Amino acid sequence: MRFAHPTALLTKSALLAALLGGLIMPTQAPAQTDSDLDACAFETIIDLRTGVPTTARRLFGEAGNTQLVFLGERHGTPEHVALASCILEAKTGSRPPVLALEHVPASSQRELDDWRRNNAFDTDLFADIVDWEGLGWPDFNIYRPLIETAGNARAHVIATDQPQPGAGGPSYDALLEVAPTYGLQTDEIVEAWIPDMIAGHCGLIDEEAAERMALAQMERDRIMAGRLVAGRGRGPSTLYFGGKGHVRMDRAIPYLIARTDRPPSMLTIAAYTVDEWASVLEEGPIRDQGLNARYDIVVVAGESNPTDEFLCEQMRAIMGG
Repeated sequence: MRFAHPTALLTKSALLAALLGGLIMPTQAPAQTDSDLDACAFETIIDLRTGVPTTARRLFGEAGNTQLVFLGERHGTPEHVALASCILEAKTGSRPPVLALEHVPASSQRELDDWRRNNAFDTDLFADIVDWEGLGWPDFNIYRPLIETAGNARAHVIATDQPQPGAGGPSYDALLEVAPTYGLQTDEIVEAWIPDMIAGHCGLIDEEAAERMALAQMERDRIMAGRLVAGRGRGPSTLYFGGKGHVRMDRAIPYLIARTDRPPSMLTIAAYTVDEWASVLEEGPIRDQGLNARYDIVVVAGESNPTDEFLCEQMRAIMGG
């Protein structure tokens, strides 16, 4: 989820902003060589569907031949960006794949399409077009390798996040109007999100505030699901890359898309840092935590940013100031 950006915790206004803040049959992806896998050597991969470890070769093979792959990251973790690059390479066949990004507002889509056609995938220009720094994401250099991989693959890039206020293109309300809905499950899923929102904000918010944030989170997921559905004709297969909260099968974008007409084949992968995964294991056996209801596969790689340790202290100072 995007609420936990340390860079968005510098002012009260930035904090409030942060708090509110191709799916057709794929062509056969080329088999990855040993050298490809050496560059994508992720050692800790757990298939939650079976409860046992799996290999990078099997992961990339399945990802390459699945219509829609979701990868949830811890924002700002280079190893998770590298994993996204490896998956996008695995999805590159005779037709360019699609890369869908949480990080880019839908209001940037027209400029992104022009960028793809005219500018040979200039990564600095990409960052300028989407106003990466202004959006409050971690350093663009962390994400640059993924944009370079997209350029090499001639990938179509879909901007999935809610549009920026006052920007061109479809409005927030217009995107919500055509987005998939939670239907009768809305209240149930709001309730499920509330404790996670409170925990994710260091226990500093009450249930009423957490409910508002849950609704905002669900609206963002609806918009992003709608953007993926609308982009189904852009390429034979798609990689969606965003925060882990957005790729949960039980309540987020995959949940919504699974309930649309003619849903694609899907694979949901969660990338954890080593310390994140250690915290998960401290909670008890994986099979007892219901993680297999959230994700298909877990990949453990990288360490959390040391500045994240001060997140709660920053939030207390800002919200109490």
